[in-house]
Amino acid sequence: MKITILDGSSAADAPAQRIRAELLRQLAAQNHTVETFTLRERKVGNCAGDFFCWVRRPGLCNTDDDNRVIAAAIVRADLLIYLSPITFGGYSAALKKAVDHQIQNISPFFTTLNGETHHARRYPRYADFLVIAWQPAPNPAAEVIFRHLVWRNSLNLYAPTAHCEIVTGDPPEEILAAQIESALGAIARRLQPDPQPALPSLGVFPAAVAPPRLALLLVGSPRGRNSTSHSIGTYLMERLAARGVETETVLVYPALNNPQKMDALLNQIASADLTLLAFPLYVDTLPAPVILLLERLAAHRAEQPALSGNFAALVNCGFPEWQHTQNALAICAEFAAQTGLNWRSSLALGAGQGMVHGAPLDEIGGQVIPLKKALDLAAESLAQGQPIPTAAQKFIEKPFIPVWLYRLLGGVGWKQQAKRWGAQNDLWRETYSATRE
Repeated sequence: MKITILDGSSAADAPAQRIRAELLRQLAAQNHTVETFTLRERKVGNCAGDFFCWVRRPGLCNTDDDNRVIAAAIVRADLLIYLSPITFGGYSAALKKAVDHQIQNISPFFTTLNGETHHARRYPRYADFLVIAWQPAPNPAAEVIFRHLVWRNSLNLYAPTAHCEIVTGDPPEEILAAQIESALGAIARRLQPDPQPALPSLGVFPAAVAPPRLALLLVGSPRGRNSTSHSIGTYLMERLAARGVETETVLVYPALNNPQKMDALLNQIASADLTLLAFPLYVDTLPAPVILLLERLAAHRAEQPALSGNFAALVNCGFPEWQHTQNALAICAEFAAQTGLNWRSSLALGAGQGMVHGAPLDEIGGQVIPLKKALDLAAESLAQGQPIPTAAQKFIEKPFIPVWLYRLLGGVGWKQQAKRWGAQNDLWRETYSATRE
């Protein structure tokens, strides 16, 4: 059996070294063909969010780096294994960077799975899916969020069999070996994918906080000021400013590889009374650079435990059903809990790109009226030190057009975009041969 392993650990991660060594020992004993990608040692750029892998060179990422090698190995594998520490209930930023590029292995066209809109297959067969993760101590909320993410990914990766194994603490060698053996056995026995875990409640808030004097918007999209995240976040910040709150906006991506900008950003977040994170959904959860920001912010706050602050999130996704975003928002809430921030709730928008497409909301027609009402209500509550009310989400839970029509128009749109690049006949191209032994 061909096995591809994506290792999203850091170099100094002792549990990762033990888990990887035991996993490789057992796979070698079973005579499997194993290809391991230690992601921290690979050149993998961030997903640009340009969808060129769907419409310009279908099935092939526009960025020519190791992401293509990894994508090819995944397609040719019988079993795909992720190794990752649990990061606020999600993957590490290093693993997520590789995961974000896996959209090249599926189609832009829509299909229906479990009553929801998803992207269709590109290949006739996909690998089984095993995730082995670890956490230093029991954390039931983070564990449930993580299992939910694996379940979501197993749908979108079309895994015939999927399993999630979580190692907690520093177990003795015999217990660790038994866990790895059990995880591999679940795949070998062709067990059905784990059932969908229920996410923890996101509705627990502090009784009262002071109204914010300074609100900071973090735009977590590679498209920056041309993004839907920026459009939605800017509208909310303008409404906060109208209520006497001082506002600032920072683009996340440019700061991540610039130490001076990163230090300045961390200090801005520390000074803000309210931080709003606006981002697009990438492969069921936050984009890798946004996870990296949260990792760095957590480390920064760990060094300054006296820091306070409030945190809220705005997420938009390309599917018409906003429920796809629930895992990402659960991770945001868990991040707040782990770093001592007051969770001020969230808003989730389905079909955000189709509705907004990066334009200022005041320049768009009537389809954004419910969205503006939701943001107006959110701003009113946040300016008073209150969390975003559940009533705000109700305004945008219903897709702005019928789901069947969204899927139809989406398919037409992908064909039109591909035609501009002369790729209309290649939309279903199987770029990486799915040869297996």
